[in-house]
Amino acid sequence: MKWFLTSRRTARAQQANFNWRVNMLKWLLGCACCLLSLGYNLDVQHSLNFNGPNGSLFGYSVLVHKHQKTPWLVVGAPEASSSFYPSVIKPGGIYKCSISTRNCEALQTGVEHCGKTCLAEGDNQWLGVSLSRRASNGDILACGHRWKNVFFARKDNQNKLPYGVCFKISSGFSHTTQYIPCYRDHQRKFGEDYGSCQAGISNVLTEDLMIMGAPGSFYWTGTVLVYNVSSNVVAAYVDDDSTVLYGSYLGYSVGAGHFLHRDSMEIVGGAPQHGQAGKVYIFQVEGKTLKIVNETSGSQLGSYYGASVCAVDLNADGLSDLLVGAPMYSVVREEGRVHVYINQGQVMSEAPFKLVGRDSYAARFGETITDLGDIDNDGYPDVAIGAPQEEDLRGAVYIYNGRKGGVTASFSQRITGSVLGNSLRMFGQSVSGGVDVDGNGYPDVAVGAYLSDSVIVLRTRPVVMVEASLLLPASVNRSVALCHEHGLPAVCVEVSVCFRVKGKQVPGHIEVKFNLTADVHNKEPFPSRFYFHGNGTSNVTAGRVRAKHGEETCSMHQAFLRRDVRDIFTPVHFEVEYELGEHRVARAGPKISRPLTPILQQREGFSNLVSNKTQFARYCVWENCSTNLQISAHLVVYRRSHNNVPYFALGNGKTIMLNATLANIGDDAFLPKLLLRFPTNLHFIRVLDAEEKYVSCEVVEENKTHVGLDCSVGNLYIPSLSKVAICPLRTHSAHTPHTLRPCLGCLYVTQTTLGRCHVKNGTLPMKDVCDVPKASVLQELVFFVSKSSRRRMVTLPPTPTLRFDPQPLPAPLTPLYPLPPRTVLRPSGRRLCHRGVQFWQHGRW
Repeated sequence: MKWFLTSRRTARAQQANFNWRVNMLKWLLGCACCLLSLGYNLDVQHSLNFNGPNGSLFGYSVLVHKHQKTPWLVVGAPEASSSFYPSVIKPGGIYKCSISTRNCEALQTGVEHCGKTCLAEGDNQWLGVSLSRRASNGDILACGHRWKNVFFARKDNQNKLPYGVCFKISSGFSHTTQYIPCYRDHQRKFGEDYGSCQAGISNVLTEDLMIMGAPGSFYWTGTVLVYNVSSNVVAAYVDDDSTVLYGSYLGYSVGAGHFLHRDSMEIVGGAPQHGQAGKVYIFQVEGKTLKIVNETSGSQLGSYYGASVCAVDLNADGLSDLLVGAPMYSVVREEGRVHVYINQGQVMSEAPFKLVGRDSYAARFGETITDLGDIDNDGYPDVAIGAPQEEDLRGAVYIYNGRKGGVTASFSQRITGSVLGNSLRMFGQSVSGGVDVDGNGYPDVAVGAYLSDSVIVLRTRPVVMVEASLLLPASVNRSVALCHEHGLPAVCVEVSVCFRVKGKQVPGHIEVKFNLTADVHNKEPFPSRFYFHGNGTSNVTAGRVRAKHGEETCSMHQAFLRRDVRDIFTPVHFEVEYELGEHRVARAGPKISRPLTPILQQREGFSNLVSNKTQFARYCVWENCSTNLQISAHLVVYRRSHNNVPYFALGNGKTIMLNATLANIGDDAFLPKLLLRFPTNLHFIRVLDAEEKYVSCEVVEENKTHVGLDCSVGNLYIPSLSKVAICPLRTHSAHTPHTLRPCLGCLYVTQTTLGRCHVKNGTLPMKDVCDVPKASVLQELVFFVSKSSRRRMVTLPPTPTLRFDPQPLPAPLTPLYPLPPRTVLRPSGRRLCHRGVQFWQHGRW
């Protein structure tokens, strides 16, 4: 059995060094590997690359740092050799790298004296396993959890004691102080108490506290050590009541935040092996002890819940929320999960969702979780989550944005190691942020890829907030031509597209490009009712403005009304879509690299589309635009008569012409339609040539006995009589007796948002012809239109009509019952048809 605790990161490195590869379920993404999901404001085109000694695991930990106004990158390389201590075997090292020159050099850190019963051994101490920074003064804490005290091993041949060591490095790298928090003069037994604590496998610096995880303490039950630099007091969690189980590895990860109150500081410790499912504890410091005030638990055995923790105020309410990584959570194999807990005020409420990244096979999403600060300038902190084994150990980092409700359930950006360089391996094992390295006012991000001994610095693009507006007149006067096109008067709409640009440290002018579209809701195949001058008949025009920070800039456009517009009822919708163009500023001084192009801020519910609408003016005497439509209709047919009773002989090849007159003596009536229903043995032919531009009819088959004809009759808005010939009809020669049903006509008028059937009743007589040896009866064509929203139908009493067929009768007809007085039958070789009369012929019906 090994006598020191191996970190999960060490195991990853050993697996990788032995060429452990997973070949199952590989993603065949092709060129899609080069895409960055949503591509928000971490720039990947101008990344800064830093490299360390081969095989040193350079980038296992990483820290973005700034001393005064000089930015630095601090990198841990746990297996680096040291030129300062050439006799020590791979003690590891801490490197400072200049952002401007990209040169790196090792810092001298070594234990000179550790106590009267202490003898330091720095071989394989893994210095650089963890790094943290104090924001207030820039102090850095770097640890090596495998540093050992070999005093008793040399003296009494006992076990080496892996206490672990940490070094506090001043902001300017000029001074170093060592800390061995687990050292005790009398401590000589491995595993007991702090004999194998391995302090520093994780660490966090706050304003007054130095927090170190010690997962090997108390026979790998683990603990968290808190050193108060102001009072010089060390507090630790001592498990007297076996709350934390043996082998839990408490302290594997640590954090700190304001969980109980906005001005308090509580400690977080992860125990990924607790009960094999994992736990996370929140502690309150009470003197020299830590008291558990809250705890959360993992849900899956072996998920390593608690391997990473991050205390961050996601919703900016002053209380810290909690993210917990479970990188070995498996659906198939080790896809990883991150649990989200929102602080409700001393109560941690778990979010109904878990963060999953791409849910990729063996990705170990959640291996590291880092507070980046507010990188998109929306007032809420953002976080990065590493998945270092995604894409066959190439790795990926996911960005999630804080919001008022906590955190977005989906990532806003995914950055893969394969995009940044083909040689990168384990990209995302370490992530650091919160410090601006290029002077644009936004915190930048560093990501380690330790299997390729590399660190990538991703600069943050400035975020621009654009307030766009689209201004239109309330209505369009279709009768007044205030504009001119090609020297002729034209009806137009003045459209104003305005932009106000805001952003943190966005000097100079920003170009905003846009596309303006008129009548966006117009239905095909009808053309748009408005078009823009200069591009033919297109309803789309492009433009650009140069906007200055905080000032509104507008662009004016004229949209012209087509002369053949029929639809003047439906509102006209305009839409503008915009994006940022070039941003040019004069260089104010030396820069690390050229300034990055700003990007639009993608707030919750963000859209770069703005729309507005206008409508055609209505001329109404009454406030509710009350129409008063009247309809009359008559048939124009080739008629015959018998006893002064006209009739139309079916089958003679003639057509029936239906003339309808529509009159509006009220307010404007919009989009009127004439709806006709007639028997199937009448056929629609066409609309008269003179009316085809204004009337369009569509035949609708309703059932076996009736056919529908829906006619749009144009824009009837002039308050005077308007005559429209609707349709000619032609009879079918092979008609069936008694099949002519009443023909109904309805004038349908759209007014405001209501569709009404305005009614005036009238009756149009029609006669059927009786082909030998058949007889049929006259039916009626009834038009009805309602003057109000109430539907009312009035049918005039039917007018009996007599129809004559000019074909000889083969034999005299015998009445079955007495005929009405007005009916006269003559044995003159013709058959007479009359309503209510049946005839007997040769003993048959």
